[in-house]
Parts: sequence; C-alpha cells; structure tokens
Amino acid sequence: MKEKVSVTDTGIQSSGLPKDYMEAVAEYIWNGFDATASVIDIHFESNEIDTIHSLSITDNGTGIDYDLLAETFGHFNDSIKKASFQKSSSFIKGNKGRGRFSFSAFSGRAVWHTVYKDDKSGDMMEYGITISRNTKDFYEPEGRKKTAKANTGTTVTFYDLFEVSGFSFESDEFKSFLIREFGWFLMLNREKEYQIRINGIPVDYVAAIAENDTEVLSLKDAEGAEYYFRITFVRWAERIGDKFFFYFLNSGQSEVFKDLTSFNNNAIGFYHSVYIESRYFDAFNPADAEQTLNMFEKTKLHIVFRDLMKYLHKLVSTRQKSFLKGEAAVKLIDIYEKNGILPDTGNRRELKKFLKGFFSTEPRLFQGLNKEQQRVYIGMIDILLQTGKKDELLSLVSAHYST
Repeated sequence: MKEKVSVTDTGIQSSGLPKDYMEAVAEYIWNGFDATASVIDIHFESNEIDTIHSLSITDNGTGIDYDLLAETFGHFNDSIKKASFQKSSSFIKGNKGRGRFSFSAFSGRAVWHTVYKDDKSGDMMEYGITISRNTKDFYEPEGRKKTAKANTGTTVTFYDLFEVSGFSFESDEFKSFLIREFGWFLMLNREKEYQIRINGIPVDYVAAIAENDTEVLSLKDAEGAEYYFRITFVRWAERIGDKFFFYFLNSGQSEVFKDLTSFNNNAIGFYHSVYIESRYFDAFNPADAEQTLNMFEKTKLHIVFRDLMKYLHKLVSTRQKSFLKGEAAVKLIDIYEKNGILPDTGNRRELKKFLKGFFSTEPRLFQGLNKEQQRVYIGMIDILLQTGKKDELLSLVSAHYST
C-alpha cells in the first residue's frame, strides 16, 4: 500500500536534488555511513556494449526500522537523524531527508531491501520499499516479516537507468570523486577498516595522500596528571571535502567533535587534515563554554586542551611553511616558466631562487593575479634585483605585514 510523503512531487524536485549521478550515489553512501555501516558495496554488471540494467548499493548498517518509516520516508527536508545530530560531528551527513530521492538523477525507480533488529521483540526483520521517479511523493513499503538473516543492513537497487553506463562507475573520474568526497572520512575511520567497494574492489583513498605522519604528544595538567595524544597529520594531493579540520577522537576512535584549522582561507593548495586520538576525549564536553563543575569532565577551557590547541596550530603552521618552501614554490616557478611569465634575462637563476623564498614567506602576494599582472609583477621584482634592491624589497614587504 502506497504511503504519502509530506510534500508534493514538484516540491521534492524543486528542492535542490542532485542533478549528477555521482553526487546522487554519494547521498546513498552517506546514508549507509549514517546508519553506522563500515562497508559500502557498489555493484553492477554490464554487457558487451557496456549497458547496465541495474545498480545496487549495499551497506552493513543498522537497517531501516519499519516502525519509524513515517519519520524517515514520510518526511521531507527533515529527518529523524536530526534528533541525534551533533553539529560539530562529521558522522551524520544526510540530515535533510532528501538523499533517498536522489536516484531521479539517473534512475526511474529505486527499491530498498532492509534487514533490521526489532527493538521490542528482538527479532530480525526484513521488508522492501519502492519509490518511482515520476511519483516521488509516494513510497510503497512491503509487509515486514521475520528473517533468518543474522546481519542487519540495507541494499538499494536502481532500475530503468539512463545517461549512465558501466564506464560511468568504473572511470577514474568517478573514483576520484569518491576520494574527494569520502577520503577524509575513510581516513578518519581507517582503523575500523571502513571501505567503499566497486564490484568488490576497495576505492584506494590512500593514493590521494601526498604526505602523512604520526607522533605522540604528552601534556600535563595543573595537578601533574599526564595525558597522551596520538596526532596524525595528513596532506592531501587534492582538495578533500570543503573545509580543513582538526578531528578529535576518543579511545574508541569515535569522533567527539571537530574544529576548523586556521588555514581555511588560503588558495595555495595546502589541503590538510589532522586527527587527534586520546583517552582524554572519553570525558570531554565540547559544547560546554564554561569551566565545568564535573571533575570527571573536560571542556575547551581546560588547560591541557588549550595547550593542545597551541601545539596543533603551531604544527599546521610549520607544515604549511615546509609545503610552501618545497612543493608549492617549485610548482609556482614551473607554472611561470610554462606560461612565459619569467623575463628572458641573464638574471633568471637568481630571480627563481628569490621568488621561491619570497613566495614561501608571503604567498598572498602571488595570489589573484592574471597572466599579464603576473608578468608585470615578476618583471618589476627582476628589475629591483638587478639594481641591487633585494634588501629594500624584503624590508618593504616585512614592514607591510608587521603592521
């Protein structure tokens, strides 16, 4: 029997659903992770002309409780997940209730098959749900029944596919998209062995890591109690997600909260994440803005946390400077040479050396310029160097940024 969604089909379609199959698939992957899944399987079979008749996404999460369908499938632009959604957490992504309709970007019909454990009876239950592209404001659940299956999870299968082929899901472009969207999350849960697999083959997010290393930091509080923090710094080869964060994990490696690093407003390609794991966060309340009266609970005002943040900001700052002096400076000069920006003078070697050092100190002075502006800017620097004004130039820049 069909059930009505709390909005019309037109309302759903005009709400900003994904128009690209890759973004649509990402919604279903996030839904799986939101349901505490650790493995997401994308499966399809293509024929000799690369046509696929169906595509399935399977997760090993908690399944969809039949008694909560009215709150999950029946609502739109709202979700039961909001009740437990922590704004500082990365774990609940699909909190708008739109993800289940995303299939309309590439499919005419979506069918869910889910297995969950009934809280009241303790029985394992299974049932199906169908939504069609042309009538998204209705969902059709099948009658639930007991099942002998031992594990919970959900499979959503898409039929009547259009504008996609087997290559769509096997291409490097699709895999790169998944790495950009989920690489940081897989890294965050690396020791829990989270995976996204395409026809059984895991997506290799490690290939997107330009550099990473781990260290252990020891800090003491005012009473002399010692706390240990395992800190993993990761620099990505390309942008991962839309912001760069410190991720704070407890001893169970669950994210307690996250906080922006101080390097989100630059355009130098310094894509990074920092993961901090410690028992210290087992009794940490990130939402408490006051010094807690609970002696067993820590807040952002605790001396150890303040010292930790100072260390983390210094760590990222040092890493950024190293990146600027090395890879970023070399890349800048390569681009200048490729685009013919460097003047054709006998001073080129000294100019390149100076530009690398100058860029690593003040990268903002090299941003936002078009090719002609770059040519004039670099040409003026070259003239100053040839006339022995190197020290004056450095003093001018240093004075400007110290005020």
